[in-house]
Amino acid sequence: MQERWLDVIGADGVRLRVRELAGPTPGAPGLLLHHGLASSQRIWDRMLPRLTRTFRVVTYDARGHGLSGKPASGYGFDHVVADGLAVLRRTRLRRPIMAGHSWGAMAALELAVAHPRVLRGLALIDGGVAPPDGKEPWPAFKSRLAPPALAGMPLEDFRAGMRRSSPVPVTPELEDLFLSLMRVDAQDRIHPRLSRSNHFRILHAIWQQDPPVLYRRLRTPTMAILARGQDPAWDASKAAGVAAMETAGVPLEVAWIRGVHDLPIQYPGRMAGLLERFSAAAVG
Repeated sequence: MQERWLDVIGADGVRLRVRELAGPTPGAPGLLLHHGLASSQRIWDRMLPRLTRTFRVVTYDARGHGLSGKPASGYGFDHVVADGLAVLRRTRLRRPIMAGHSWGAMAALELAVAHPRVLRGLALIDGGVAPPDGKEPWPAFKSRLAPPALAGMPLEDFRAGMRRSSPVPVTPELEDLFLSLMRVDAQDRIHPRLSRSNHFRILHAIWQQDPPVLYRRLRTPTMAILARGQDPAWDASKAAGVAAMETAGVPLEVAWIRGVHDLPIQYPGRMAGLLERFSAAAVG
């Protein structure tokens, strides 16, 4: 794959680490990929060899994550959307499909609603799909989704936990992907690249978002790719979110996959195929 790495200046001057991958032709359709909370752009690595057969692909580490800058503020969706627009302008990616995973799907939804002419399609990967009612209080939400205390864990303990919890066999490539989320100090102890305080800032923005309100303004062709089979309550919540999107008149296609939340890691070929089909059939 032909790729180029560059830095892009986002909202409030934050530095965003960006990767461009050439498509099969100069006029190949564009695809912008936004990872989830506490992840990095490396989550897409297993999909890229197939995606670049069809798309010109741009990925980036969101603020606070990976190799991008880590300010102590600016984690609301207004800044995150502005960052995405800055990446689009700098890479000259014109009217791409934007695919987001988890929190990244919520960011993509916000961008599509706020700037409807910028994207030609929206892919929500196990995120951005929420029912119209029921929000737990912030303290309970914060407690339930607090990140694990990993800072200072020995690297070998982290590697062992990675092998136990991974949905697929841990190859050297996949180990590199997981380790991209961490900084390793001189004593071989890990430290998450996303700080705990910034993690909570993003969680608060997630808690505040009201996707059903956004659905009423969403007219971008949309595909929701949703995992099921891990938690019946979570499956039911996502199904209610799909119903809310349909009621709001979102131009929607839905694909359910029996699998884990990190579908890009578990089913890279299948996920890439769905994006290819969405681009060809639903978007044109």
